[in-house]
Amino acid sequence: MKRIYVIEDLCNGCRLCQTFCSSLKDGVFSEEARIKVIKIPGEERDIPIVDCNGRCLNPVFGDKTPTCVAVCPTGALIWEEQPQAIEKRLQWESARKTHSLFKIVAPWKWPFPWSQVDSDNENIEEKVGKR
Repeated sequence: MKRIYVIEDLCNGCRLCQTFCSSLKDGVFSEEARIKVIKIPGEERDIPIVDCNGRCLNPVFGDKTPTCVAVCPTGALIWEEQPQAIEKRLQWESARKTHSLFKIVAPWKWPFPWSQVDSDNENIEEKVGKR
């Protein structure tokens, strides 16, 4: 069963997930949400605490992706089955070793330009390498 998983190191504390969740539940931006971002005392980190089954009342983008996952700018929230969530975590761990951008954002959230494909379905990186 799919659920929301969190990669704590990617959370930047923006609270978009919490804000949008509360607005879907109550119709206004309030403090009531099924996801809360808390600051860890003594640390410079924020961690989303999820008390939700991922079934949004009104998903923002029309698919079944929970709104909090869709609006997370860093990819810290993952809506997957456990094996796929573990796979994404490992993908991020690997990607952050190869490119500094991936220390603050997940590669599946913002793939450009690492995997951009042009209209001929050729990988841009491969094309650039041919020149």
